[in-house]
Amino acid sequence: MHGHESEILTTTFLMLSAVSFGLILRWLKQPPLVGYILAGLALGPAGLGLVDYSDEISSLAEFGVILLLFIIGIELSVMAFLRVLPPGMIATLGQICCCILLALSVNAYFNWTLPQILLIGFILTLSSTAVALMVLQWLGQSRTHAGQLTVGVLVAQDIAVVPMLVFAQSGIDVLQQWPLLLVRVVIALVILAALLVWIGKTAHQRLPMAVLLEGNVELAILFSLGICFLAASLTGYIGLSPVFGAFCAGLALAHTNLRKAVLDAIQPVQSLLLVVFFVSIGLLVDLEYVKSHWGVIVGVTFGVLFIKTLLGWALLTIGGEPAGWTLVSSLVTPQIGEFSFVLTTSGVASGIFTSFEADFLLAVIAASLFLSPLWSGMLHYLVIRYRIHDPVALPSNPAEPE
Repeated sequence: MHGHESEILTTTFLMLSAVSFGLILRWLKQPPLVGYILAGLALGPAGLGLVDYSDEISSLAEFGVILLLFIIGIELSVMAFLRVLPPGMIATLGQICCCILLALSVNAYFNWTLPQILLIGFILTLSSTAVALMVLQWLGQSRTHAGQLTVGVLVAQDIAVVPMLVFAQSGIDVLQQWPLLLVRVVIALVILAALLVWIGKTAHQRLPMAVLLEGNVELAILFSLGICFLAASLTGYIGLSPVFGAFCAGLALAHTNLRKAVLDAIQPVQSLLLVVFFVSIGLLVDLEYVKSHWGVIVGVTFGVLFIKTLLGWALLTIGGEPAGWTLVSSLVTPQIGEFSFVLTTSGVASGIFTSFEADFLLAVIAASLFLSPLWSGMLHYLVIRYRIHDPVALPSNPAEPE
């Protein structure tokens, strides 16, 4: 009994600490997510040692990310998505190549193997969907073409996660399994293309259960979670990313009259689980390692933020988008993303990384997530202050289903 009471007390303390840090950061006019990371640092093994990173916390954090992609799919306008996906794919492929070259260029200092270089390039490529969308909202750019362009980049990255996860989980012999990677990428693209064709050629679907769900919050939540995690499980089972399945399920439901009921029911649950995700980031960081290598970690983190900002701007502009829109989009996606944590831990489990590389990568990822809102806000202020980009020129083009 005492064990359960201790777990309840620890969970309560963790939630109150996350709220407290979040309120402090909001008072400082910064995104609360930075406070959630600080709460994890303060209470985790590196801080007071009150909370450990457990399998339960890891699962809840993963559920939060899955639900985030589910909601993105529901809210996204298909026509807008089709417009921004091509430049998003160009930017993602370009960033993969450039980040691998970046890892290769500093290899003389770190002495990584080829599988390590490739996986580090993948890790650096991915941006955080959760952080980027929160920063977009914070900067007032969610309902602009720049916001939709950012979603296109993030979705393209989520598609790219599929072969990246296969690579990370394949171990040191991964380079011999490239045909399997290619097959899974093709399967993901075929599923997405078939779904988009169905949406484009059929009328808005009216399902009879929508009337029942609108009047019952409990049923709406259970239905939403069931559809989301069923799709995530199916794509995970066939070797694709679970978040890809959640995104596709969201796109499909957005084409029905269930959209409003599902969206209203699921958003509070998703917000709570995302708090757990950001707290879990703080729990993973080894402060002793950070203290011993803080110079390299800070230097690499700022280098990544700077290089990814320039890369995003250049690649999206090359893709044919106006420079003003691409600048705003690149300002909110320079961080290293949540799936980079998954790639890192998978790389350790498969033998590609040792604990030393993992500690370094986890510290840089957490630092980039922590600094990203401050970086984006500072650069956005400079852009507006010196009229490099006029936000009034951006059309109001909400990322919602038509």
